Amino acid sequence: MTGAIVIRWGAGVPGREAKGLEVFGEAVTHFEGLSKTGRIHSHREFLALTGRDGGFMIVEGELAELLKIVAEEATLRLNAKAAAIVQDFEIQCFAGGSGSAVQGMIGTYTTSLAEIGYLG
Repeated sequence: MTGAIVIRWGAGVPGREAKGLEVFGEAVTHFEGLSKTGRIHSHREFLALTGRDGGFMIVEGELAELLKIVAEEATLRLNAKAAAIVQDFEIQCFAGGSGSAVQGMIGTYTTSLAEIGYLG
């Protein structure tokens, strides 16, 4: 099953903007390396043009591999750095990426609810 890691961040902590750019560069380099070795399918970065400052990154790949990557020391170090230099840092994993994958997940969800009597 495919999935995505979504990494979101808000405005930089005042006085730490230069470090923010440095860590952003480290993150892009890290995920580019994972892409080149085939561990992820892709990564894309987006910066806010309207509203509050910040942005997000989407990392796509096989869900099992993404879950491993999230728990690896290199990723955990990048997350710790990011959380210290930006506001509202958040990382989430999502499963899906195709209609059949989402349908399968919804099927599992509804079957689970039926097993405990929440669906008739």
